[in-house]
Amino acid sequence: MPFRADKSIWRGNNSPALVWTIPEDVPITGSTFYLTIGASGSLLVVKDTVSGSLVLNPTLRELRWTYTTAESRLIPAGQIAEYEIERRADGIEITELYGFMTGLGGLNTDASPGEEASLDFSNPDNSNLQLMGWI
Repeated sequence: MPFRADKSIWRGNNSPALVWTIPEDVPITGSTFYLTIGASGSLLVVKDTVSGSLVLNPTLRELRWTYTTAESRLIPAGQIAEYEIERRADGIEITELYGFMTGLGGLNTDASPGEEASLDFSNPDNSNLQLMGWI
């Protein structure tokens, strides 16, 4: 059974990195790990240890995602996005960690939309509780 570990990210920031501790019963040797973050049926972020966009420290049993400012802004405000960390080894694919990825803040002065932008009310992912962005 996957281990649940909810996380939060401050939107518009690029620090601190998000770190997950891999449970002791999860084999690391020969494994690759994949982080997927999504909301409302859309993939927002995909990272992996193969490309180095997700870093594994086998000694500490930690996975680390050092996100960019733009990536943190992809996470919607509130407890809307979810994530999974999948392990792949020897033809087996298994979700080891999962949870909510809560977007916090995001009122940074460098995040304001341009004067020509408006909210996209025709986007089916937008609701009165969730507006996914500017057009």
